[in-house]
Amino acid sequence: MCDRAPPGTVLPVPAPVGHWAVIVCAASGQALVPVEGTVWLAHGTREPVSILALPPAVAPLPKTPDYDPRYSVRFKALYAAEATGEKRKRAYAYLKAALRGDSSPIVDRVVQLDAVSIIYDLRYNIYFFLQGRRPHAALACLDQCRQALVIDILTADEANARMARLR
Repeated sequence: MCDRAPPGTVLPVPAPVGHWAVIVCAASGQALVPVEGTVWLAHGTREPVSILALPPAVAPLPKTPDYDPRYSVRFKALYAAEATGEKRKRAYAYLKAALRGDSSPIVDRVVQLDAVSIIYDLRYNIYFFLQGRRPHAALACLDQCRQALVIDILTADEANARMARLR
Protein backbone atom coordinates (compact mmCIF):
# COMPACT_ATOMS: atom_id res chain seq x y z
CA MET A 1 0.00 0.00 0.00
CA CYS A 2 3.04 2.29 -0.12
CA ASP A 3 4.29 1.30 -3.59
CA ARG A 4 4.15 4.85 -4.95
CA ALA A 5 5.69 6.54 -1.93
CA PRO A 6 8.41 9.08 -2.61
CA PRO A 7 11.89 7.85 -1.64
CA GLY A 8 12.62 8.16 2.07
CA THR A 9 9.01 8.53 3.20
CA VAL A 10 8.40 4.91 4.23
CA LEU A 11 10.82 3.43 6.72
CA PRO A 12 11.57 -0.28 6.88
CA VAL A 13 10.29 -1.87 10.07
CA PRO A 14 13.41 -3.06 11.90
CA ALA A 15 14.02 -6.71 12.77
CA PRO A 16 12.63 -8.63 14.45
CA VAL A 17 9.46 -6.48 14.53
CA GLY A 18 9.35 -6.54 10.72
CA HIS A 19 8.25 -10.17 11.02
CA TRP A 20 5.08 -9.05 12.86
CA ALA A 21 4.30 -5.52 11.60
CA VAL A 22 4.37 -3.48 8.39
CA ILE A 23 3.73 0.14 7.49
CA VAL A 24 0.77 0.97 5.28
CA CYS A 25 0.05 4.31 3.61
CA ALA A 26 -3.61 5.14 4.17
CA ALA A 27 -5.66 8.21 3.29
CA SER A 28 -5.08 9.76 6.73
CA GLY A 29 -1.39 8.88 6.95
CA GLN A 30 0.86 5.95 7.69
CA ALA A 31 0.05 3.22 10.19
CA LEU A 32 1.74 0.18 11.67
CA VAL A 33 -0.45 -2.88 11.12
CA PRO A 34 0.00 -6.62 11.55
CA VAL A 35 1.55 -8.71 8.80
CA GLU A 36 -0.78 -10.75 6.61
CA GLY A 37 -2.26 -13.75 8.40
CA THR A 38 -2.15 -12.00 11.76
CA VAL A 39 -4.76 -9.83 13.48
CA TRP A 40 -4.33 -7.20 16.20
CA LEU A 41 -7.39 -6.75 18.41
CA ALA A 42 -7.88 -4.59 21.48
CA HIS A 43 -7.55 -6.98 24.41
CA GLY A 44 -10.59 -9.21 24.83
CA THR A 45 -12.60 -7.46 22.10
CA ARG A 46 -13.40 -7.67 18.40
CA GLU A 47 -11.94 -4.19 17.77
CA PRO A 48 -9.04 -4.13 15.26
CA VAL A 49 -5.99 -2.07 16.19
CA SER A 50 -3.40 -0.19 14.17
CA ILE A 51 -0.80 2.32 15.36
CA LEU A 52 -1.34 5.61 13.54
CA ALA A 53 1.34 8.16 12.73
CA LEU A 54 -1.45 10.75 13.07
CA PRO A 55 -1.96 11.17 16.82
CA PRO A 56 -5.46 11.57 18.23
CA ALA A 57 -6.92 15.09 18.45
CA VAL A 58 -4.72 16.67 15.77
CA ALA A 59 -6.08 19.72 13.98
CA PRO A 60 -7.37 19.12 10.45
CA LEU A 61 -4.65 18.41 7.92
CA PRO A 62 -3.94 20.85 5.07
CA LYS A 63 -5.97 20.33 1.91
CA THR A 64 -3.63 21.47 -0.84
CA PRO A 65 -2.71 19.69 -4.07
CA ASP A 66 0.90 19.12 -2.95
CA TYR A 67 0.04 17.70 0.51
CA ASP A 68 -0.52 13.96 0.53
CA PRO A 69 -1.15 12.57 4.04
CA ARG A 70 -0.22 9.06 2.88
CA TYR A 71 3.41 10.18 2.81
CA SER A 72 3.42 13.45 4.81
CA VAL A 73 1.82 12.03 7.97
CA ARG A 74 4.42 9.39 8.63
CA PHE A 75 6.83 7.78 11.00
CA LYS A 76 10.20 9.50 10.92
CA ALA A 77 12.04 6.95 13.06
CA LEU A 78 11.62 3.32 14.10
CA TYR A 79 13.89 1.67 16.66
CA ALA A 80 13.68 -1.94 17.85
CA ALA A 81 15.57 -3.79 20.57
CA GLU A 82 15.04 -6.66 22.94
CA ALA A 83 14.04 -5.46 26.41
CA THR A 84 16.19 -7.18 29.00
CA GLY A 85 16.88 -6.73 32.71
CA GLU A 86 15.11 -3.76 34.26
CA LYS A 87 13.52 -2.72 30.95
CA ARG A 88 11.91 -6.13 30.63
CA LYS A 89 10.64 -6.00 34.23
CA ARG A 90 9.22 -2.50 33.65
CA ALA A 91 7.51 -3.58 30.40
CA TYR A 92 5.93 -6.57 32.13
CA ALA A 93 4.79 -4.33 35.03
CA TYR A 94 3.19 -1.93 32.50
CA LEU A 95 1.39 -4.88 30.90
CA LYS A 96 0.09 -6.18 34.24
CA ALA A 97 -1.18 -2.70 35.17
CA ALA A 98 -2.89 -2.25 31.79
CA LEU A 99 -4.56 -5.67 32.03
CA ARG A 100 -6.31 -4.56 35.25
CA GLY A 101 -6.51 -7.99 36.80
CA ASP A 102 -6.77 -10.10 33.64
CA SER A 103 -4.16 -12.84 33.54
CA SER A 104 -0.83 -11.94 31.97
CA PRO A 105 0.53 -14.06 29.15
CA ILE A 106 3.53 -16.30 29.70
CA VAL A 107 6.47 -14.40 28.26
CA ASP A 108 9.77 -15.74 26.96
CA ARG A 109 11.05 -12.46 25.50
CA VAL A 110 10.03 -8.81 25.22
CA VAL A 111 10.89 -6.73 22.15
CA GLN A 112 10.37 -2.97 22.21
CA LEU A 113 9.62 -0.88 19.14
CA ASP A 114 9.79 2.90 19.42
CA ALA A 115 7.87 4.57 16.60
CA VAL A 116 8.29 8.34 16.27
CA SER A 117 5.71 10.30 14.28
CA ILE A 118 6.64 13.37 12.29
CA ILE A 119 3.60 15.02 13.93
CA TYR A 120 4.71 16.60 17.25
CA ASP A 121 7.54 14.02 17.46
CA LEU A 122 5.02 11.78 19.21
CA ARG A 123 6.79 8.63 20.40
CA TYR A 124 4.97 5.34 20.81
CA ASN A 125 6.66 2.65 22.90
CA ILE A 126 5.27 -0.67 21.70
CA TYR A 127 6.21 -3.78 23.63
CA PHE A 128 5.77 -7.17 21.97
CA PHE A 129 5.46 -10.08 24.42
CA LEU A 130 6.71 -13.30 22.83
CA GLN A 131 5.99 -16.92 23.58
CA GLY A 132 8.41 -18.91 21.50
CA ARG A 133 9.07 -17.12 18.21
CA ARG A 134 5.94 -15.01 17.93
CA PRO A 135 4.23 -12.35 20.00
CA HIS A 136 0.84 -13.14 21.50
CA ALA A 137 0.33 -9.72 23.06
CA ALA A 138 1.59 -6.18 22.68
CA LEU A 139 1.29 -3.01 24.70
CA ALA A 140 1.16 0.31 22.86
CA CYS A 141 2.16 3.15 25.18
CA LEU A 142 2.26 6.91 25.19
CA ASP A 143 3.79 9.05 27.93
CA GLN A 144 5.65 6.24 29.73
CA CYS A 145 2.53 4.04 29.60
CA ARG A 146 0.27 6.55 31.33
CA GLN A 147 -1.86 5.92 28.24
CA ALA A 148 -1.71 2.29 27.18
CA LEU A 149 -3.58 -0.18 25.03
CA VAL A 150 -3.19 -3.95 25.37
CA ILE A 151 -3.27 -5.68 22.00
CA ASP A 152 -4.04 -9.35 21.50
CA ILE A 153 -2.00 -10.69 18.57
CA LEU A 154 -3.89 -13.55 16.96
CA THR A 155 -3.60 -15.76 13.94
CA ALA A 156 -6.47 -15.43 11.46
CA ASP A 157 -7.98 -18.68 12.81
CA GLU A 158 -7.75 -17.47 16.42
CA ALA A 159 -9.37 -14.16 15.45
CA ASN A 160 -12.19 -15.93 13.62
CA ALA A 161 -12.84 -18.09 16.68
CA ARG A 162 -12.97 -14.99 18.88
CA MET A 163 -15.37 -13.25 16.51
CA ALA A 164 -17.71 -16.24 16.59
CA ARG A 165 -17.50 -16.44 20.39
CA LEU A 166 -18.16 -12.71 20.95
CA ARG A 167 -21.20 -12.41 18.68
